[in-house]
Amino acid sequence: MLEAKARWINGYLFDAEDSSGRKMQMDASVEAGGAGDGFRPAELPIMGLAGCTGMDTIEILQKMRQEVTGFSVEVKTRKKKGYPAGYDGIHIRYEIRGKDLDAEKVERAVRLSEEKYCTVGQALSKATQITHDIEIIEE
Repeated sequence: MLEAKARWINGYLFDAEDSSGRKMQMDASVEAGGAGDGFRPAELPIMGLAGCTGMDTIEILQKMRQEVTGFSVEVKTRKKKGYPAGYDGIHIRYEIRGKDLDAEKVERAVRLSEEKYCTVGQALSKATQITHDIEIIEE
């Protein structure tokens, strides 16, 4: 079971803890009235998306015997205006470095993550469109 707790400190600052006891702080941005002393809650799902699809994609590429030497995932979005705010589309940029990478296998790995395996992506895709692009860098 996944669990999370958040305990109010002051202002908009909260201490958060996951089911394994790891801790972090969340706060509103200065522009929104917070002190900016923690992650903004709206950033956490897109950070989770970057990690989730990244882990899936690298695992699939390794199973496909692709020689990956570097890998990064960047997720960008904007919050919608008004309430409930939500995200106004999400774009994922994959940068994959390696030796003799097969572009079709890389695309398949990304698609498998996005369409089948990434729990965070599945949840977010119900509320907004997710697009991606891939840059393959031969080393």
